[in-house]
Amino acid sequence: MPTTNRLASIALTAALLGAVACSDSTGSGTGTVGVRLTNASVAASVAASIEGELPLPEGSVKSVDLWVVRIDARRADATEQEAAEDTEESEAAESGWVTLAEPDAAIDLMTIADGTNAFLGEAEVAAGQYNGFRLIIDPAKSSITLNGEPPMVIGGESIVGLKLPSAAQTGVKINLTGGPVDVDDGEASTLLVKFDVSKSFVVRGSSIEENGLLFKPVIKAEQQ
Repeated sequence: MPTTNRLASIALTAALLGAVACSDSTGSGTGTVGVRLTNASVAASVAASIEGELPLPEGSVKSVDLWVVRIDARRADATEQEAAEDTEESEAAESGWVTLAEPDAAIDLMTIADGTNAFLGEAEVAAGQYNGFRLIIDPAKSSITLNGEPPMVIGGESIVGLKLPSAAQTGVKINLTGGPVDVDDGEASTLLVKFDVSKSFVVRGSSIEENGLLFKPVIKAEQQ
């Protein structure tokens, strides 16, 4: 074989091997991702002092029942607006979202504080990096119950309102700490979602009885 042809053959082989290596680095096959939810604040604290807002008194909250429909992920990062849109499952798939967990149930965030967490579910997804995550909630089924005789329910079917982003299902962006989530072929990993209840609810106006609460979700997550 002439020297020039031999060199060309070697170069082509190297290029093909490089292409295969590059393809492998992007991930192939499938891996399993489990999702756990925790309250990043201590159980006694629910509403932090936010400038211009009135915090809830410490120890005044009995339960924070957030109706979690599901948790979605996608390869591309998502803005807060993109996370809030296309929440129906058929629309979500068209926007690149895949479902990691679908509890579709109320979870009392006060019971998963102080280092504990709740398992929401798991799914098998394509291997690779995932940068966008969101929590789908149902505001109409979410509520906060205050201690008292009788206890006062805010939100849900109560007259006292819990102002959430939407009256229907809505997506809330989950901010990643520690970079993208890597899903390896044949491997299992866990996404720990940290809902900081102490910074997510404030009293609207001067009276909780008249004005209810405002929901300002502070949610972060990291791969375990």
